[in-house]
Amino acid sequence: MNQNETFYYRIFVIQLFMTMFLLSGCNPATKKVPMNYVEGIITLDEVPVSGAAIRFTSKDSSGGVSAAGFSDNNGKYKLTSMTGDAGKGTLPGEYLVTVTKYEFTDLAKPKFDTDSQTESITQESKNILPEIYRFPKTTPLTVTVKQGKNTINIPLKK
Repeated sequence: MNQNETFYYRIFVIQLFMTMFLLSGCNPATKKVPMNYVEGIITLDEVPVSGAAIRFTSKDSSGGVSAAGFSDNNGKYKLTSMTGDAGKGTLPGEYLVTVTKYEFTDLAKPKFDTDSQTESITQESKNILPEIYRFPKTTPLTVTVKQGKNTINIPLKK
């Protein structure tokens, strides 16, 4: 993974942790926004994908709220938004959907920086899903979240 990809992956992970922190009850204002439950199954060529990170990004600035989640062993996900309770979903609107699944190497690789004379340990990762689903600018996946409970399956193709 190059530095640019690593940067975007780290930003995504940080955003997920921030979402979980905000949704843990530390911000009472977030509980006033009614969310619409969103769940579904992520598949790749009709096979459920476990351990995938999914993100709904509002298609326009006037619509919904970004939301994210992870798929379980059966490919099932539940969305958590930046302004709602964990697992509650997001606002109605049009969304671009991105999906990634990273595999990490088992062995950490030491790297020595000759300029600073320091050594660091790195662990490489690789997105094992098709790259087209990785960024909002390239994903062909768009969905509509409606009022109430939404079941939105995400079929990916190689």
